[in-house]
Amino acid sequence: MEIPVGILHSPLCMVLFALAVRVLYIIVAHSYRLRLYPWHFFEMANLARSLATGHGFSSPYQVNTGPSALAAPLYPWVVSLAFRAFGVFSEGAGFAMLVFNSVFSALTCWTIYRVARRVFNPTVAVWSGWIWAVWPYAIYYSVDWIWETTLSAFLMSLLLMLTLEMEGDGHLSSWFSYALVWGTAALTNTAELAWLPFSGCWLAWQLHRRGRPFLAPVAFGAAVFWMILTPWMVRNYRVFGELVFIRGNFGNELRAANNPLADGGRVPRYDAGRDPLLLTVWMQIGERAINAQQAEDAQTWIAQHPKRFLELCGRRVILFWAGFPRAGLERLTRLLYQLSSLLAIGGLALALRRRVHGVFLMATLLAFYPLTYYITVPESRYRHAIEPELLMLSVFLLWFLAARVRSGCQSKDEVLG
Repeated sequence: MEIPVGILHSPLCMVLFALAVRVLYIIVAHSYRLRLYPWHFFEMANLARSLATGHGFSSPYQVNTGPSALAAPLYPWVVSLAFRAFGVFSEGAGFAMLVFNSVFSALTCWTIYRVARRVFNPTVAVWSGWIWAVWPYAIYYSVDWIWETTLSAFLMSLLLMLTLEMEGDGHLSSWFSYALVWGTAALTNTAELAWLPFSGCWLAWQLHRRGRPFLAPVAFGAAVFWMILTPWMVRNYRVFGELVFIRGNFGNELRAANNPLADGGRVPRYDAGRDPLLLTVWMQIGERAINAQQAEDAQTWIAQHPKRFLELCGRRVILFWAGFPRAGLERLTRLLYQLSSLLAIGGLALALRRRVHGVFLMATLLAFYPLTYYITVPESRYRHAIEPELLMLSVFLLWFLAARVRSGCQSKDEVLG
């Protein structure tokens, strides 16, 4: 039976199909029982446990380490709501959070479709949306991880969509909504702020080149953005006695990645949340002190081994885009990971060469979002925030190559005819 064209081109159908696939997997595989990665594996869940049991935003590991700013607050707060409703570390809470993740992963089909249709063409938009609906990485992080991964990917693609659609828009209502989404993203995944200067400046430039006022919208948007962040930053100041910008675990991440045993990934021996001795020190002196100590140790080691640090940064660039070495059947997933990177880079180069409108935004996103992970820890799930953009660029490249092949075949048929 032939599928109606209207369904194939419907973002709503993409979203509903993607959600059905994910929820069906959760139910059939019983992934909500969290057998692969138990609750205590997730710092987000441990923070949520503390919130749900009345101990505030604290203790991201299984022991009492006191007040915390290890993670941005939004996702742990959502998990805490699930704990309050269904029980701490319960299967009901697991099901609720995996469905929550799946909803935002499915909604990303919509943002992908809107962005690809505006930047490229309807064909690329349709293929990108449907591929995301069944994309293995998109499904995996929806149905097996209690983390902000899928929400981060949705917010990043939503911000790209809004930036493109706000081109030349100086209405304060639009800038209010834009700042609201940026504030939500900052309180979800702080690393996404690396792209804020480029998206904001691009919008300001689009207003300027049209001869429209841009200072007032930009200032208004900035004010709204900081108003959203201020309550959490005030909380951090009251708790720690010093200014902490959203999250404050950079020192630990830096040390876990830069030490005598470093090979490009995380070294548990130098990770204060995973090494028993360091965790004991953390419990004694508190989170801010252990992070300051870790930062100092990392900076000292980097200053003493600058060449090795640069080598590690280069290796982390490769690991971010090529993934970590795998054994057995997992090699196939790494090959898929590498293929998506190569296709996306090729698609970006093609889009730049053809001067596709809006490609500047994608280029700066792919260039600057990963910078933090090049000097700390480049885990594969960190790349998921920009996976929708990588997928769109990959599909664009494949569409272009397919169009060239078809054009060549038609020319050959005309000559033979």
